[in-house]
Amino acid sequence: MKKAYIIHENDEWIEPLRYHLNNYSVPFEEWHMNRVNINTIKEPPEGVFYNRMSASSHSRGHKYAPEYTAVVLNWLELHNKRIINNSRALALEVSKSLQYQELNKEGINVPQTLYASGKDSLLNLGKKIQTPFLTKHNRAGRGLGIHLFNDYSSFRKYINSNDFEDSIDGITLLQEYIKPKTTTIIRTEFVDSKFLYAVQVDTSRGFELCPADACNLEDEYCPTNATGNKFMILDDFSNPILDKYQKILRNNYIEIAGIEFLIDNNGNILTYDINTNTNYNSIAEKYSKKKGMQAIADFLKKELLKIN
Repeated sequence: MKKAYIIHENDEWIEPLRYHLNNYSVPFEEWHMNRVNINTIKEPPEGVFYNRMSASSHSRGHKYAPEYTAVVLNWLELHNKRIINNSRALALEVSKSLQYQELNKEGINVPQTLYASGKDSLLNLGKKIQTPFLTKHNRAGRGLGIHLFNDYSSFRKYINSNDFEDSIDGITLLQEYIKPKTTTIIRTEFVDSKFLYAVQVDTSRGFELCPADACNLEDEYCPTNATGNKFMILDDFSNPILDKYQKILRNNYIEIAGIEFLIDNNGNILTYDINTNTNYNSIAEKYSKKKGMQAIADFLKKELLKIN
């Protein structure tokens, strides 16, 4: 029997998708990349394969899950299987540098960024970027590894301290800090490579902006949002940047994603993240007719019906 196969490494993040797949009576099977054993000598089963691998898998003890996912996707591609978010999407998920390269191709503004490997490189390049600036991990997720520095001396102290946290791939970004016009950023969501909705996210309490319910266990009350929630869906959001985002997604075979940007004090849009393992906030969606995981389940059902 043909199924939808969900390739992932985080049970909690999958729970809302399970609900909607069951609600739509979509047969599915999960391939947890830290537990599954796949015989790549055989031909893959019939179905649709949805890759939800996360760049932050190492933070949950699944350090090499993306590498194993790459093996599985290569196998599926060899057999011409229907894959949603294929190996090219995975490559962007685990590399900020590749994301920015693709954004630059379409003339989309990104923050000025340098890439360093090792402490000596960081200390040297830290002298070449204007303060304030951020450190970020090249393979990151959930805002992990982001630190703001207002001067070089505090940066040097951090790099030389026991608190220094290296990126899992050994590459750290030094990125100019763009002060948003407000304390919010915008995350645009796409399903079937089409715009679904935009969500405003309050950043006043830090840079860990994962929208999944499992990431937000503490009180996230935000008085600046009409819903009182850290995340608020923006009704009837429209901006020319959406056309460029959709082109990038098509060019990189990404069908489900979230893309984040901020607006600076001069009204300029700067894009800084493409997330191919997108999640959704249930509180924000409670006030909207559009539901992210429901849209994905519907998309998977339609794609499954196309397979003979």
